[in-house]
Amino acid sequence: MFQRLVCSLSVLSLSIAAAQAADPVPLNTPRLKSIDNLRDVAGLTTAYSTAHDGTMRAGVFYRSNALTPSAADLATLNSLGIKSVYDLRTPSEIAGTPDTLPTGATYSNIDIIGSTTSGSNITSVAFHSAADAVAMMQETNRAFVSDAGMRGQISRLFNELAGVDGAALFHCTAGKDRTGWTAAVLQSIAGIDDATIMSNYLATNDYTAARVQATLAALPPSMAAVYAPLLGVEASFLQAGLDQVTAQYGSMDNYLKQGLGLSQETIYVLRGKMVYFNSLPGQQGLVGNAAAGAQLLQQLQNTSLSGTYSDYNYYLQSAIDAGNLAGVESTVGGQVHADAASYLLRQGAMIEQAAAPFTSGIDLKAGQYRLWSSALAGYLGTDGSSQASSSNEHSQGLMVGLTQRFSENLSAHGGIGYSRGSVGGAGGEADTDYTFLSAGARFAPNGLERGLFVDADASAGYLDYDSKRELGGGLGTAKGDSHGNLYGLTLALGYRVPVSDVILEPSLGVRVSHVNLDGFQETGSELALDVDSINETRHSAVANLNVAFAPVGMGAWQLVPGVQVGYEHVLGDNEIDSQGHLLGLDVEQQAAFDNRDQFTAAVNVMAHLGAVSVGAQMGASGGGDSHGFNGGLKASYLF
Repeated sequence: MFQRLVCSLSVLSLSIAAAQAADPVPLNTPRLKSIDNLRDVAGLTTAYSTAHDGTMRAGVFYRSNALTPSAADLATLNSLGIKSVYDLRTPSEIAGTPDTLPTGATYSNIDIIGSTTSGSNITSVAFHSAADAVAMMQETNRAFVSDAGMRGQISRLFNELAGVDGAALFHCTAGKDRTGWTAAVLQSIAGIDDATIMSNYLATNDYTAARVQATLAALPPSMAAVYAPLLGVEASFLQAGLDQVTAQYGSMDNYLKQGLGLSQETIYVLRGKMVYFNSLPGQQGLVGNAAAGAQLLQQLQNTSLSGTYSDYNYYLQSAIDAGNLAGVESTVGGQVHADAASYLLRQGAMIEQAAAPFTSGIDLKAGQYRLWSSALAGYLGTDGSSQASSSNEHSQGLMVGLTQRFSENLSAHGGIGYSRGSVGGAGGEADTDYTFLSAGARFAPNGLERGLFVDADASAGYLDYDSKRELGGGLGTAKGDSHGNLYGLTLALGYRVPVSDVILEPSLGVRVSHVNLDGFQETGSELALDVDSINETRHSAVANLNVAFAPVGMGAWQLVPGVQVGYEHVLGDNEIDSQGHLLGLDVEQQAAFDNRDQFTAAVNVMAHLGAVSVGAQMGASGGGDSHGFNGGLKASYLF
């Protein structure tokens, strides 16, 4: 008389309830009469909770006894969507009871016990007492750890389970010993506590109770007493294997890596398949862009990147173990695209500032015109906040223009220019090349030299946009490129008045800026975003005060110092956002610069010698936790 051995996993309902989170996830795994030890590794009636605020996923790995379903049970089995079946039995076991596979499932035989180092087949052993049976079961579980042949087969099983695309089922004959050890190790990888793993292991006795009772009833009482321990499971069986892990390897992690030869990547793939983490390290304390980025990282657990050999899965599982998202929550959302849009919307003001000393035409006589050029460089840095990471902006450009005075009351100007901008923020950098045309006019009813005037300035041009984002965490660099247009228009009403040796020129007006950047798909990283087109219009009120002092003679040159003070206040919504998409998920980011208010101040000196003028300007700007400076060189020739 002999008994085939098998393995399995499970949990008592009381222990399950204690292990569940506040909102338990129900499991609806069917109980089949003809395959009585079929179970989801995720739990019994509800999904198990794991370490690090995780919940087991249903329908990933199933465990069972031999697949000998009735017609009705086969139909139910087919409904589970099982794509791969791993048979852990010996050839003789399989020959006696071959599997009936679910529709569409592939089959693999991984003979765990038949590959023992000793070559013994412990599926056919005679016993003289129940104590002998218990001792043999304990030794079998130790062998899962100590026997090199068994370890090799178990390693093969876990590597194949990691590579499965779809639900997988593994089983032996009774679904309790080989299957039980496999399930216990998987649950340990998932982060289930020891008590729940043991409780799940012992649930075999409940699932198979009717079959075991029928088998024992058919045996003579003396034989039934000897073989009863083989038909179910005892805590000492599994504990013997777990104690062997500690004795031989020190920890389960060492058993997985040293004993089974599993890579950290494979362990993380298995955990990614089995566990959904309800929150990520530090996520609950995040706000703004970082919160949106962390939410994207969390939601990506339900995409094809999770539970596979992907950079994302390795990063996320590493972050879970380290308890730190390593800053990726701030880089993954693409804040730099919002920062770049915010920067571009302020380009119109920079163009006007660069051309300001030449555009009024006040120093010209009717019919005269001035050819001029202006080079400008600037920097603006924005401190980080709870809403966004810090950002910085660098710009440099050159304009060439012509101003003509048509009459005592009217002057006009036009120009062409190029501006190169570099915007950095949240691990990213965007380069913007802007080629533009500008035009404007000043009209003064009582003459340009004094009194009321109206200024109009407009600019329009073409944008070439390139970006790259260092995501960190081994996730690579996301690169993008796009094109677009930028427009600006300012209308201002001012008054020019001489006071002693100073000329004051205050003005009030409105400015409209519009940027239209085509949507684009980043490349170079699994987390590269599909970035929406950026179509933003900004309305603002502007106030300026220009002060020109009396000329100062220096030899043949005439020096004219001046001061400019400006303020701009955005009307309506001041926030600039960007939107991106990844695998059907959305993420929105807010620019670091809040755009609500900006102050500028500058000093300039123009030196005139006949028809030639040269000058320089130095200024500072700030607002909304931002601070910067700018400077420029200017030259002109009067015709």
